Amino acid sequence: MDLQSILSKLFANAHAVGIEGVFQFVFDQDQAFWSEVRDSSHTGAGRHRAPDVTIEVAERDFLGIMGGTANVEELFASARLKITGNMGLATLLPQIISNARRGVTTTKVAMNQRYPTPARFSERVSAGQPVQREVARIARADMPLARFHNDYLVHGTPLVISDALQDWPLFTMGREASLVHFAELQGITRHGDYVQKTFSTDRDFRSTSMADFIASLDTPARPGETPAYMGNNIVPEKLLTLIRYPPYFARDKFIAPRIWIGPRGTLTPLHRDDTDNLFAQVWGQKSFILAAPHHRPALGTWSTSPKGGLDGCDFNPDAPDYQRFPAAREVPFLRVVLQAGDLLFLPEGWFHQVESVSTSLSVNFWVDSGRGW
Repeated sequence: MDLQSILSKLFANAHAVGIEGVFQFVFDQDQAFWSEVRDSSHTGAGRHRAPDVTIEVAERDFLGIMGGTANVEELFASARLKITGNMGLATLLPQIISNARRGVTTTKVAMNQRYPTPARFSERVSAGQPVQREVARIARADMPLARFHNDYLVHGTPLVISDALQDWPLFTMGREASLVHFAELQGITRHGDYVQKTFSTDRDFRSTSMADFIASLDTPARPGETPAYMGNNIVPEKLLTLIRYPPYFARDKFIAPRIWIGPRGTLTPLHRDDTDNLFAQVWGQKSFILAAPHHRPALGTWSTSPKGGLDGCDFNPDAPDYQRFPAAREVPFLRVVLQAGDLLFLPEGWFHQVESVSTSLSVNFWVDSGRGW
């Protein structure tokens, strides 16, 4: 099958995830194609006069992506795939590729639309537990798999496991020594008012050298500006040998780990994910504010898709508006600061707000554990 036909099939149903725009693919100097996505899609040969996103990638790597033997995020992180233009639109490319490869067709949704938040099984679980006032901190040596499973996993109870990264080269080698491993890697950074535009593709995303971004971390942001944040990037293959998968789940349950790098003051507002999460603090400190799943009605929640999944909150526990959200007065928020070497177990459904207390590098592992849902 020729490249134009592959792209036609790739973007045939892309409008269903709310995309509108022109994707330009450049495979080499003489081979380029574009796909325009509106209410329907159209693909043509050559270079478009006004593409929204331009993707430069070798034909071999592109065919690997479509054949399931290569990962678009991994190719981007290793600089074998380059993206320019509207990076917010480009962040939807993995979802488009996944849907096309699986033959998924969906009803069209509006991009950046908010939807009512459906209830979850984890809400019933947390509502049946005693009120939790603090997050336990237990050393890794005292947390065998059976204890983790019986006391924390099945009850959906958050936990900090200390001294958890002693076998991670990325942790033990220290920040300065590890910088050589970030050379030639790239990531997507968030800039501007990304806190106010939580989970929106309208955020100011940029393609950034990881090494250059880390080198800039100790330069303070201008007064009144939110510092840039390299958040939720795939851990590049080159760095995978420097980390270790936590031993609390079978390896085939893990989703590809993600890396988070930023200076003091980077913030992700209150929200919840749709899987269990193991969050490893490698450099610096991060603070978490947590709320149990069954407090959803009190927090002004909304979802990014009609079926839920990634759920945001309008309530801010650091600046509470009790006139607008009176029921939030009764929510027992838990506060915990992760130190370098800590591993936080954050069960599915728990709301969390995250802020960097100092220059920080973290790695998280989302886990499809199948815990009762």
